[in-house]
Amino acid sequence: MHLHHLTLQRQTEYLRTQIVGAQIADSYTQLKNEWIMVLGRGGEEAGCLLLGCDAQYPYILFSEHSRRGKNSTGVMEELAGLIIADIRLLPGERIIEILFEQSENILLLQFFTAHTNFFLLDKGRRILDSFKAQRKNLGNLYLLPQEQQIDTERLAPGELAAILQNFPQERLKKALQKFQFMTRPVIQEVCYRAQLSEETIIKELSDQQIRSFAEALLGFIEECRSGAPRIYFRNGLPEKFAIAELRHLKEHEKKEFGELNAALRFFCFQALKYRGVSRKQVQLTEALERKLRSLQHALAKLQDRPAPDPEKKEYYQKIGQLLISQPQLLKIGRKTVELVNYFHPDLPAIQVNVKPELSAQENAQIYFEKAKQSDAKVREAGKRKAEIEKQIEELSQLKRDLEGEGSLKKLDRIEEILKSRHLLSYRGEEVEQFRLPYKKYEYKGYEIRVGRSARDNDALTFKHAGKEDIWLHVQGHSGSHVIICNPQRLEQLPKEVLEYAAGLAVSFSAAKHANYVPVVYTRVKHVRKPRKSPPGTVIPEQVKTIFADPLQL
Repeated sequence: MHLHHLTLQRQTEYLRTQIVGAQIADSYTQLKNEWIMVLGRGGEEAGCLLLGCDAQYPYILFSEHSRRGKNSTGVMEELAGLIIADIRLLPGERIIEILFEQSENILLLQFFTAHTNFFLLDKGRRILDSFKAQRKNLGNLYLLPQEQQIDTERLAPGELAAILQNFPQERLKKALQKFQFMTRPVIQEVCYRAQLSEETIIKELSDQQIRSFAEALLGFIEECRSGAPRIYFRNGLPEKFAIAELRHLKEHEKKEFGELNAALRFFCFQALKYRGVSRKQVQLTEALERKLRSLQHALAKLQDRPAPDPEKKEYYQKIGQLLISQPQLLKIGRKTVELVNYFHPDLPAIQVNVKPELSAQENAQIYFEKAKQSDAKVREAGKRKAEIEKQIEELSQLKRDLEGEGSLKKLDRIEEILKSRHLLSYRGEEVEQFRLPYKKYEYKGYEIRVGRSARDNDALTFKHAGKEDIWLHVQGHSGSHVIICNPQRLEQLPKEVLEYAAGLAVSFSAAKHANYVPVVYTRVKHVRKPRKSPPGTVIPEQVKTIFADPLQL
């Protein structure tokens, strides 16, 4: 309900006891949407009036103390020195007027949620000043809303029921727009108390049901006049404010207050502080669920795919060895050769496909490479399955964390994890698909990774590379980080692999149109990132240099 008319009724009565007769000593703003009016009595500070015009959580509060900050700005400073004569709420509206003893001007406080604003009016109700949109409002005549609504508080249950029966063709919600105070939270609560659906059509109700609705409505309004203010929480965050019990929220955690002003202050300030939490929680949960569905689909496809045959490695190695041991059997121009299988006790003849333009040694090397690739496929399939299962477990744990009690600190931590895995973009918008921060290239049995962007370079070097992997970058130019994976931790990599990786570094750099470009390389463990440095900026140590040309990719 927040700043419902019924809430403002009670708050206005409370403020009348606090501010009437007080003199405005100071008037300023130090937050974008908050106006602070310092009050005094007999030369001493008597507290202050806090006015907030946030589009979602406007407020009018009394505070005992205020401290003006260095960056504060004066607001309607012509009010300074005026004594408050009265404060009143306009009938049926969320508009408060503050009157002064020495001036005919009126301070009008309009609490229309997204259109909340504060105006200084002359006696003819022309706008002299406004808290927001001054250029637009100055000099205009302030017109009160013209719509006439039925005063719900003055009706007896029988009268209310009779009026409702005059709307036989309209839905309940539309009919209730004719009455004061009929906001959605009130309708939700009254329907719950009367055991009716919000979508119920009045012509479908019996006379008894209409009387039940009228009694529940007036009973709820009566509770709002004197009920204890309370706040309802969801996942530890304030969700609803009310000045009477909301029975349809009985499953929610709640906190009651002895004073309306204190309850409003707690709710507004906490809601403003944490209002982004729920929105962020939904965003992160959706990103996690989308990625989990994608991973589970990938795992299912991997499990349905025929597993690589581990015996192929042994077969290709045997063919290579047989070719080396029987080079005389290769015939010029023949694409097949009949070899004796020395690995079988019966020494059978087997036919093997070969490339006639290559020697026996070179053909054997092709089969040895196939053996390596077959072995790599077996290992890669197992590795990929393990990686997917690990990601599913990690993201499932993050999802469980999100389902618990929320906090900005926890959500920020989860958001950073998702950004690092490219489940969220760095500007906060969700991306459609997960992607690695690098492109993959295979050369001579080595996996080479190339960063996609400056941020991706950081992720590649510091999150997706091993300490013994080889790091390369073009010297003196911007470009991608390049990593040669070195899972065996070899001391020396083949020269042709290093040259190929250096060519990739040149190809993905600002020097891609040059020739004979210097490329520095070192092990990842010798690369560090300076504090607060821009994305992609690193300092490599113990570097060596190799010269390379861009590749024809």
